[in-house]
Amino acid sequence: MFIFAASLRNFMIDIKTPQDHIILVPMDFSDSSNNAVYYAVEMANFFDSEVTLLHVISKSMLSNLLVGKSEIALLRDNVRKKLEELKVEILEKWPNTKVNTVVSEGKPFKVINQIAEENNCDTIVMGTNGVNGIEQFTGSTTSRVIKSSKIPVIAVKEKRTEPKFDKIVLPIDLTRTSRQKIDWAVKVGKKYNSTVHIIMELENDELIGKKIKANLNQAESILKKHGVKYESHLLDDREYPDHLGKDTIKYAEKIDADLIIIMTKSETGKLSELFVGSYAEQIVNSSQKTPVMCINPKSTGTRATGGSGFY
Repeated sequence: MFIFAASLRNFMIDIKTPQDHIILVPMDFSDSSNNAVYYAVEMANFFDSEVTLLHVISKSMLSNLLVGKSEIALLRDNVRKKLEELKVEILEKWPNTKVNTVVSEGKPFKVINQIAEENNCDTIVMGTNGVNGIEQFTGSTTSRVIKSSKIPVIAVKEKRTEPKFDKIVLPIDLTRTSRQKIDWAVKVGKKYNSTVHIIMELENDELIGKKIKANLNQAESILKKHGVKYESHLLDDREYPDHLGKDTIKYAEKIDADLIIIMTKSETGKLSELFVGSYAEQIVNSSQKTPVMCINPKSTGTRATGGSGFY
């Protein structure tokens, strides 16, 4: 991603008032970020939201290039032109979509989170190259945004001609924060009339098994209460012998899932729950087809309430 120096607000185009629901799409014009546009537009049409295309010109990139003011101005104009051309393409295919464009400058992940917060965005939809790309998930812009964002981030790799959310995979573990993502499954599931596939690993330990069943029953009762269709699946070691990360991907591929919803990290910080962070990376890295919605846990220990655009 790119950028140049000045006040962020000086480079905003058509940003709407805070009460509007906005899906933010950071763009670096790569294939994966272009693919993310399809999902953002599809979601915007369902949720009556706006799409904001953001391109961040990196200060470090400019420093390395040793460019002057005239070159920066030319780069700025070229970036704006490309965003406006993309906006025209979107409106030609989806004429009812409200599209905003923003060009800004700074550290990409910080600017993305700042723009999202200042404009009350509901969701960030980003492309990611993942482990097979030039930039691996760890240390990448997408990784940094996922780990620090206050709103859900959907990581997208593969382009689909008709983005949909018919089948949602909801992996449940024994951490308290695992339950927070159920609220988002309800929001997306109700809007798209999705079927939520609740998956949990079978355990031989009797006490752990009881806790798993209790968490499973809780997830089922919440989805049932809100009229969301669901299926529950306990993954046994015969077909799913790996850890929950790999097994989640395997299950999602088996049913040709449209979305995986995960928490990005544990709320408590206990050593026993630190696996959640690496688990999130495994999911985002390994998922070649299925978009992954990543949610940072609330610090209160309560269920996430999510953005108003999903009600």
